[in-house]
Amino acid sequence: TLFRSGTREAATAAAVAGDPEQSMAITLTVHRQEPCLGALLTAEHVKGHFSLAVEEGKENILRVSDNISFSDVNSIVRYLARTAAPSGLYGSNLMEHTEIDHWLEFSVTRLHAASTFPAAIQDLNRSLSLRTYLVGHFLSIADLCVWAKLKGSHEWQKQLQLNKGPAHAKRWYDFLEAQVSFQSVVAKWAVSAPEIKTVSEKKADVGKFVELPGAEMGKVVVRFPPEASGYLHIGHAKAALLNQHYQVNFKGKLIMRFDDTNPEKEKEDFEKVILEDVSLLHIKPDQFTYTSDHFETIMKYAEKLIQEGKAYVDDTPAEQMKLEREQRTESKHRNNSVEKNNQMWEEMKKGTELGQIGR
Repeated sequence: TLFRSGTREAATAAAVAGDPEQSMAITLTVHRQEPCLGALLTAEHVKGHFSLAVEEGKENILRVSDNISFSDVNSIVRYLARTAAPSGLYGSNLMEHTEIDHWLEFSVTRLHAASTFPAAIQDLNRSLSLRTYLVGHFLSIADLCVWAKLKGSHEWQKQLQLNKGPAHAKRWYDFLEAQVSFQSVVAKWAVSAPEIKTVSEKKADVGKFVELPGAEMGKVVVRFPPEASGYLHIGHAKAALLNQHYQVNFKGKLIMRFDDTNPEKEKEDFEKVILEDVSLLHIKPDQFTYTSDHFETIMKYAEKLIQEGKAYVDDTPAEQMKLEREQRTESKHRNNSVEKNNQMWEEMKKGTELGQIGR
């Protein structure tokens, strides 16, 4: 399993979906004074897929059974969307799941405080410049939760009144607001827009997509450089999906480069499996390269550094070099002359016995 985000909701949704009696017990309790609009909108869109009761109470909570309940909005909407999988509200593949999770977090973090709200709205506007929905080509819980947050935002409502909202974000917001399902939920629960918080709050320890200040649409180039010496793990998957996110959102270019400069470790079988895993993640690189394709360029830069006295050649045996590093002991070759380094470099390039001493 590559992704752990929301695994409790996923496992519970899968279990309940196969148990008709448990499905009958699902109840969404809503606080009348502080209704959870994102959860209400999701409930409205999944009501035809399974039995769900919505009632007023003293808190916002989704009760699945006597032992299972969810109280935070992101867990609630993810659970409902996963239980009603045919609705497509949680996307159709791993990449869309990841993007949706990003927007769910965006709605409860960057749109939550006054200090981050202006920049968040601009990022939202850029993401919607050529889109009808936040993720893919259909409505998702990403749209529902971000829209709900803006509906309850005093700052956003003020921008709308003054006709100052960014064009793309405003177009998207107005389009969703005109939908019957949105209008009925808002009318029934009389959602108001409180002041957004201005006090500094400790940020939750959650992952996110790092912003790219100054990045220009169509000019962002990212790369994923696995070494074909083993299988991909969850860290590789995260790195690959992160690069894919920037490639997609900035309409940029993703280069997949195999690091093949260590022939003792690389194997063709691993390369084949890595390509299969990347395909499974729905990642589509624009270009495939190998480090060895650029070996001549790398050699030239190495020689340039040697000539400038910024690098030296070291034939110290590996174990001794490791010990010297641990003891922070300077190598005996550190202060060699440029001429001496050039001589050792040429021996290494020729693969002579002297040039292989340090191997």
